[in-house]
Amino acid sequence: MPDRVTVERIKHAIADQWDQTVRGPEDVQPHEVPLPRPYTVPCPGTHFRMFFYWDTYYTCVGLRRQGRSKLAKDNCENFLYLIDQLGHVPNFTFREHLSRSQPPHASLLVRDLYEDSPDREWLARAYPAMVREHAFWMGMRGTHTGLNRHYMHGSPKQVEAFAEEISSRLLDLPSEPAERMAYTVHAMAEAETGWDFNRRFSRRCGDYNPVDLNSLLYFHEQNCAFFADELGNGEGDRWRERAAKRRRLMDSLLWHEKEGAYFDYDFTRGERSRVLSVAVFYALWAGVASEAQAAAIVERALTKLECDFGVAACAPGDSAQVYQWDYPNGWPPSQHAVIRGLLRYGYHAEAKRIAEKYVDLVTRNYEATGQFWEKYNVVTGGIDVGDEYAMPPMLGWTAGVFLGACEVLGA
Repeated sequence: MPDRVTVERIKHAIADQWDQTVRGPEDVQPHEVPLPRPYTVPCPGTHFRMFFYWDTYYTCVGLRRQGRSKLAKDNCENFLYLIDQLGHVPNFTFREHLSRSQPPHASLLVRDLYEDSPDREWLARAYPAMVREHAFWMGMRGTHTGLNRHYMHGSPKQVEAFAEEISSRLLDLPSEPAERMAYTVHAMAEAETGWDFNRRFSRRCGDYNPVDLNSLLYFHEQNCAFFADELGNGEGDRWRERAAKRRRLMDSLLWHEKEGAYFDYDFTRGERSRVLSVAVFYALWAGVASEAQAAAIVERALTKLECDFGVAACAPGDSAQVYQWDYPNGWPPSQHAVIRGLLRYGYHAEAKRIAEKYVDLVTRNYEATGQFWEKYNVVTGGIDVGDEYAMPPMLGWTAGVFLGACEVLGA
């Protein structure tokens, strides 16, 4: 664990850079969806200067811990606006990329901000957007299993444009037009997972019920039950029934008793994926798991995924393709899910161990390079990562999760 002086220096470096990631409504470009409030982008430099969905949530984890709650609330207001306009929060706000979302985190941010500063009038305004976002996932991303999937709703022209965009990242993109179209639709679904790209879904992401997505929707349903109770609108029990149904289905289809973990479910073939991923910890963070299931995940899954410098995206495995969401890469949002999931079930020592590894990882690389990074190698402790593109320096979720981990450590 770095000394307190070093940690404070890193915190000050983060605080000094937030404003470099802020764009305002007046800065909108013709190819972007205009937003009503100022918002944060992932990077202070020239990379990723768009408003992203799940990146923004983890950024707000940091903003709220450094006295920037107004900016976090502006981000949330932009979530609400996009849901009102589009029915969902898009992956990011380029007009040609509105046909997919990202892992649903809006209800988490609404709850964080409400618990920071209870305001029932604001919650009453936010609640209908939470209902509408849930309807998007159920109506546009539902499956016959009763669980949900990632997918897309773009035009053939948008699908082909995405194929061109990813042609340098995926080695097995077909050239035959029909095969290329089908392949790319699944790749767009995989981009909606935020895990672009990975080996969890065998290049058929749209055929799977993912662990993390369904955990986050369970989280959403539980949050909406809380919101409904706070507002006294009588809808809380309906939300709890939805969550209970999802939990039963996840136990039936995603839980593997022998392996002691949840696995993504291929609903077209009726079988679970064999790839163990850090997504299992979203089930802990959301509170889906029983105490016995949580114990099994900590004993078995954490043992396979934890490395010297954090938790890898997936357990080691063979693949001809280098995926960036794979071993030995560790991504900030995953570390946050692991830490929060462990804390939720009372595994405080384990949570602090992972938090300490992450704080050390970010600190050592900032000291060596003067930068915060998008992801890290959790085996070597460096930035020698498996890449699909040149990795950018990144403040956003890296700094947000760092500040959250520091809080867990009392640092």
